[in-house]
Formats: sequence, C-alpha cells, structure tokens
Amino acid sequence: MLARNFERLNRVVIAPSATIAEAIAQLDKAGTRALIVCSGGRKLFGLLTDGDIRRALLQVKDLSASCSSVANREPIVTNVPLLPVEVLRILNQHDIDHLPVLNAKGEVIDFLIRSDIGVEEELAARSLQRLDSVIIQPSVSIAEAMAQLDKAGTGALVLCATGTKIDGLLTDGDIRRAVLRGIALDSPCEHIANSSPATVQAPISATVALQFMNQRDIHQLPVVDPDGNVVELILRKDIVAEVASGLSAVIMAGGYGKRLLPLTEHVPKPMLPVGDRPLLERTIEQLRQSGIRDISLITHYLAESIEQHFGDGRLFGVRLSYLQEDNPLGTAGGLKLMKKPDRPFVVINGDILTGLSFEAMHDYHRKSGAVITVGVRKYEMKVPYGIVECSEVGITALKEKPSFTFFVNAGIYLLEPSARDYVSAGQCFNMTDLIQKLLELKMPVASFPIMEYWLDVGQHEDYRRAQEDVRSGKI
Repeated sequence: MLARNFERLNRVVIAPSATIAEAIAQLDKAGTRALIVCSGGRKLFGLLTDGDIRRALLQVKDLSASCSSVANREPIVTNVPLLPVEVLRILNQHDIDHLPVLNAKGEVIDFLIRSDIGVEEELAARSLQRLDSVIIQPSVSIAEAMAQLDKAGTGALVLCATGTKIDGLLTDGDIRRAVLRGIALDSPCEHIANSSPATVQAPISATVALQFMNQRDIHQLPVVDPDGNVVELILRKDIVAEVASGLSAVIMAGGYGKRLLPLTEHVPKPMLPVGDRPLLERTIEQLRQSGIRDISLITHYLAESIEQHFGDGRLFGVRLSYLQEDNPLGTAGGLKLMKKPDRPFVVINGDILTGLSFEAMHDYHRKSGAVITVGVRKYEMKVPYGIVECSEVGITALKEKPSFTFFVNAGIYLLEPSARDYVSAGQCFNMTDLIQKLLELKMPVASFPIMEYWLDVGQHEDYRRAQEDVRSGKI
C-alpha cells in the first residue's frame, strides 16, 4: 500500500469558501494539479483540478467566486487499501490522475496521484494489465487486428497461436505498410507480422528495458519466460512518460470557408463548434496529446477571433504563435512567414478532424528518411454502372459496377526543416506545389496511410457528420 502523505494533505486541502483566485495560487504551490475541497476539517466536499480551473477561466468566471462553484462534487474515490497495480487500474479506467482516500466517515485520509507509483511498479502494473488486450491469434485478419490495436492503444500486438507462446509481433507500422502495398485486409495478420521480434527474458528493470529499446529503435518490447511464453509487453512510453515529441506544428487556419456559408460569415471555419468546443481547439488538443507544445497558427480570415480565444496557448497546455497573411498564400506559402524550424514539424489544415497519432507519423517519417511525409487516406469510389472495355469496335471485357481504390491527400504533412527552403516566398503556393517540386528534384517523399479517424470538414454534409461522430464518441 502506498504510504500516506500527511504533509501533502496539508498542502492540497482547501475550503469550499476559498475563491478561485486563492485556489489558483494554492494549486501552483502544491504542484499536484489538483486540490481536495473539504468542509469541516477533512470532510470531502469535492475535487478541484487544473482542468476545472482552465474551463472556469475560458467561461470568464469571476475569480472572486468560491472554488466550490467549479469543483467536481462527485470525484472518483476509494476507501480501501490498494496496491500500486490497483491504484493504477483505477486511474487508467477513469482516465484520472488523482484519487482521494476516505475513511468510513467520508474524511480524506490520503491523496494518491499517479506520480506516487514508482517507475518499476508502474511498468509491471501496466504490462500486466494490458497483456490480455494485446495477444492475438496469427490467423486473425488484418482488419480485425487493426480494430484490436485501436482498442489496445499499444502500437503493437503479440501473435500467439497456442496459449501465450510468442509467434510474432504486429506493429502499427506493419499494418500501414501493408495498406500501402494493397494487401487485402481479410488476409491473416501473420502474413505481415515480424515472426522474429526482439524479446528479452524476465525479469528486467525499466532502465535495462529502455536501453534495449533505444539500441534497437523499437517502442514495444515483449518479455518472455525461458519457455518463450510472453509475460509482459513493455512500451517505451511506460518508462519515459513525459517525453517531448521532438516536433513543432503549424496549423493552416486562414481559409474563408466559403463552402460552409452562412456558418462562416462571422466565424472562421476552424472556430466552428464541433460538439462543445471549436474544431481548432480539438486539433490543438490532439497535437498536445502527442507531445507537441510549440504550435504556430497561420491566419488570415477573421484572425482576431482565433487569437482572442486561444491567447498565448497557456490555458490549453501549449505555446502558440500567430502568423497573419496579408493575402492568402495557399496551403504552404505561409510557411515562409515563420522562422526556419530547427526540427521536423507537422503541418495540418485547420479544417481536419482526426484521431491520428502524430507520434506514430513522426516515427514512420524518421525511419523513411523522407524530406516530407504526406498523410494519405484510402478512398474507394464505386461506379454505379457496368464498365465496358473496348478495343476499337469490339468489346473486350465487362465489369459490373466495379470499385476503384485510391489514396487521397489527407491535408496532414510532416516536414524536415529543409523542405521550407523550396517554398516560394510572397505568392500563393500550395503543399501540392511543394511536393511536386521535391519529386521533380528526385528528393524522397513518403506516404503515411491514416487508419485512424479522419474527416475533412469542408462542406455542410461533412460538418453535420462531424457533429454526429463527436456525439457518438467516434472522435
């Protein structure tokens, strides 16, 4: 059981009558990202997180109002002793970082946070928890493997034909390469998996595991017993939880959105609400979750409304800078307005709604050695008529209502800093112009198939679909 930290309790307990301003100051000193709101000593009233305060600031709440008005009155709590693995299970299950511990009287006696769990304990707990979700039969189809991989969120699945005996490893990259090669998604996943993945024998420390993964440039590490049975799947992010992605990002947010009139008459397209917040806010959050903290917004139409909403980005956990185009410069021309980056950077159109892992895209890009990697989306076009193939006057073949599959540009790119040098300055220059120029110069351009949720919110029908998808939890 984790030891009680009475000193920390004194720092994090706050009265319901304290103001929001006082709570902000106390939260800053406590360094816990949450305070316990207690009435009458240690009687739990609610939980106040930094997220609650951010939302209050965005809603322009009066900072002299009581913090009880923005606190969560029904936080997740426990009143039984827990092992680290059990604490971690509750935190992950509810997607929270803080867990108040109560006695039978409802009084707070301890406050557990994710950082209480040591690296070794967390590594073992996470690995043990995920094992059932990552084991898959080699005969399962690629399509089914994609669905399981999406649920597992591990970037890899372990192939086991019998029990837990490891027969291979199937990664996110294996599937994306298979999609690009046109391999049928009903094919067995063993056809594209690595049948001889790197493994280590248990037990292994976090430090040694990280060294092993760094040496082999891998992100998933199966741990096996002497008989080859998988007992853990360690992820790099288990060990190094807070790693900067090494990326910055540019969001193209200057378009007029004419196809969405009259909705965009007074609101720029990226600021249209999708669910309970603007589309652009969702994009920034997706980038932040991938470890990207420095984001540039290239604006033009109604630029002031974007800057007024986001400010310097601190309330959204990022650092924002703004580059305003005097005249529209296309989907790439605005890159010349920014200082040349010193690291790879993402460029994404401001009307894209996606669940893409930018970390996976970065890893893919790095290994490809490309100057620019283009996010592509599989698109199927069904012809509603029978196709007739002719040779002069004769018919050579008939195809009844065939379908054709293409890869389309998804409006998401990952560029090396040198790519910006090929953008023409002071004129309309699109990303397609840049790609074509690089191809003509025989410079490497890679494609990255986006299998995650993706939607170009460019027309009214797309906007309606985005609202439905957010309501249904697809994104």
